[in-house]
Amino acid sequence: MPKILIVDDDEDIRQWLEAVLEGSGYVVTSMDHPEGVVRLLLTGDIDLALIDYHLPGKDGLSLLRDIRDKNMSLPVVVLTSEARQRVAVECFRNGAADFIAKPIDPDYLSIVVERALNNHAGTLKNMAYRALGYVHHKDTCSHFTDSQTCNCGLREVIENIQDF
Repeated sequence: MPKILIVDDDEDIRQWLEAVLEGSGYVVTSMDHPEGVVRLLLTGDIDLALIDYHLPGKDGLSLLRDIRDKNMSLPVVVLTSEARQRVAVECFRNGAADFIAKPIDPDYLSIVVERALNNHAGTLKNMAYRALGYVHHKDTCSHFTDSQTCNCGLREVIENIQDF
């Protein structure tokens, strides 16, 4: 099941989003501040991020830029109570997959999340990101002498890259 990160400082919204997304079968992690988000995303364990535009210390747009500066291609959906066109354009120009105005309709949220995940799944960038994991793995794995001998859990990734 896809893993979604929610970054929003409003506890009520965060809990509501968690309930809606978990009810749809997603695995959800949430944070109330932007510190540590990029580090978490670099693990590659998150498939989509929902980020509030207004966060304490660093706004969601700056966080989005930080994510893109690290060449991470995962879809990021920006949430905001500012439904102005200028804000939406800013988000898209900085690499947001989508933009959702608050209050959030649960049906619309489901559509946006599903569409963002589906669009991302087949991209070349996603395959390239997985290939980087393979290269790193190949250099550090004590079980790797060639792609046929590796038995440490990345077999599926290796096979996917070979099939590409």
